[in-house]
Amino acid sequence: MTSVCMILLIGLGSAQAPAGLTDFVSKRYGLRLTLPPGCEILEREREDRILIARLASPDPSRPALLACELGLAPESLDAWRTRIDRTAQLGRRPATLVRNEVVQGPAGPQLETIWEYRLPDDQAWLEHATRIVANRQLYTFLIRVDAAHYQRVLDAYKAILGSAVFSPPETGCAPVPGAAHRWQQQEYRFALDLPTGWKPALAPAEIALLYATAPAREIWSDNVLVLARPHRAEELARLARELPDQLRAEEPDCEILQCSIVPHGSRQALETIVRTQRGPFSITVLERRFAGERFDYEIKFTIESPHFEPLLPELRRCLDSFRELPGEVPGAGKPT
Repeated sequence: MTSVCMILLIGLGSAQAPAGLTDFVSKRYGLRLTLPPGCEILEREREDRILIARLASPDPSRPALLACELGLAPESLDAWRTRIDRTAQLGRRPATLVRNEVVQGPAGPQLETIWEYRLPDDQAWLEHATRIVANRQLYTFLIRVDAAHYQRVLDAYKAILGSAVFSPPETGCAPVPGAAHRWQQQEYRFALDLPTGWKPALAPAEIALLYATAPAREIWSDNVLVLARPHRAEELARLARELPDQLRAEEPDCEILQCSIVPHGSRQALETIVRTQRGPFSITVLERRFAGERFDYEIKFTIESPHFEPLLPELRRCLDSFRELPGEVPGAGKPT
């Protein structure tokens, strides 16, 4: 996730907000909210941020920030609560943890977290975040306001949360009829088998054409993404020689387990397996790079290392299953 101080407002439905209120709707992220009078939208629908907004405040010189962001759902909100407690215990944030507990909200469990910040002039500010899981996604709503006006802003914040309507985000993918675990990217016209239990999710970056995840383990989800770029002349044998040094330049501590040319349908692909560290997680990345009829593709599985070896045969089967489908595709070109 990016900055905690972001707001995602997404919504569906056609009912209009009462006079003085504003509906914010985004089908892409799967959420509708009703915003109060005086709410000024600063940013909307960018990467995992749907909206950043400024709320009216009793003190115009200290406006309250409203924010929300979209992420992958953890195994449970309690797992996320434990992570926040650990962050506070280790002093990894320049703030005091005031509250951190899972409570029952209008639509089910939600994690309420409040941090207190002290500015150089000793003024206190509060950051109140509410995390809600819907459709295998984690929605984080947040206000940041000076402590003196927190209670007055809190009523507006609760009303916004109460107005939230969730729906599945638009992933751009649909299941292929009659084919278990096979999904089709509808705009870019390709299909790929996913491992058992995996499903498409909203991509963390707009450049990913397909993004899918496994069921979460605590706060981690194994994942796969598909990238594409215009064709360019690139000799796989030369890339196989040069890529290890490029990877080590980016991550000096990574361990390159494989970098070799393998069959991929009627063509060849460069397959790499790299083990590295992502925060507290040891992860292993299996990647294939190959030329299709329309684009050069990269398919990248990112797996928690202890679970990688048992999954490897299924992951390779999924890589082998990739097929381009007939139809018009934006920006497609022929191999050079």
